[in-house]
Amino acid sequence: MIVNPLEQFKKNGFYIARNLLDGTDDVIVAREGIHKTFRDQLAYVGAKAHEDDIFRDMQRLHKRDIERYKKVIGSLWRKLEIFNLMNHSKIIGVLKDQFGWQDIFLPGGQVVHIMAKELEIPDGYFGLVPHQDFPSVQGSLDGMVVWLPLVNVDRNNYPLEVIPGSHFQGVLPAREHSNSTWETDTSEYGENDYVPIEVNVGDVVFMSLFTIHRTSRRGETGRFRLAASTRFDDANEQTFIERCYPTAYIRTVRREQYFPGFPTVAQVAEVYPR
Repeated sequence: MIVNPLEQFKKNGFYIARNLLDGTDDVIVAREGIHKTFRDQLAYVGAKAHEDDIFRDMQRLHKRDIERYKKVIGSLWRKLEIFNLMNHSKIIGVLKDQFGWQDIFLPGGQVVHIMAKELEIPDGYFGLVPHQDFPSVQGSLDGMVVWLPLVNVDRNNYPLEVIPGSHFQGVLPAREHSNSTWETDTSEYGENDYVPIEVNVGDVVFMSLFTIHRTSRRGETGRFRLAASTRFDDANEQTFIERCYPTAYIRTVRREQYFPGFPTVAQVAEVYPR
């Protein structure tokens, strides 16, 4: 049976483009870019890296210096390889060819998602509670979350879980959760309403900003989930035009120096020798 992406998206609140990036090197390049960052940090702290095992290297930095590990994972969304992957021409092609978008806004940046028992941060992030993305974007009503795996994800590897059809409810009440996250009121739904999204490298998930979703905490020791996501706004959506293209993201610049006294003239001279 031929699946119409737009019809499936409107019915369920999400659509999985199977094998959309299959045969491209972009996922491999993005994953390798992340691995290089961990290898560089391990070299800096004097620890040996594993050339072909990103998970082991992530664990090694996590155990060696968890504060440095936290800074690294907080920086990964800014890597060029992640930006290029999440704005891949084939992803944009689905938005334009399958969903009929003609003019696109990028409301925010990318996000890199990491889940593993061995990489849990004490009193920190370990998956997202049930939520909707519209309140954190506030852009076009047909705005889109794009989520894709950098490793194969089955129901036992912390899959994304969604409630099909929940997008019809619009914005539901939410309350502030720990770690500055917001949890949607899901009192009218039960555990059986959640569907795990099982995807392989090359698959791409397109999801409505109103679809309730969460991170499953079902994962096996020795496995990790590495994924990335971003968001898109449709510039032709009428209320988006009327509201003059709003976004919940705020762009600011920190003028206070992270490292007072850095850089010295000598350090700059090493970069720009005369």
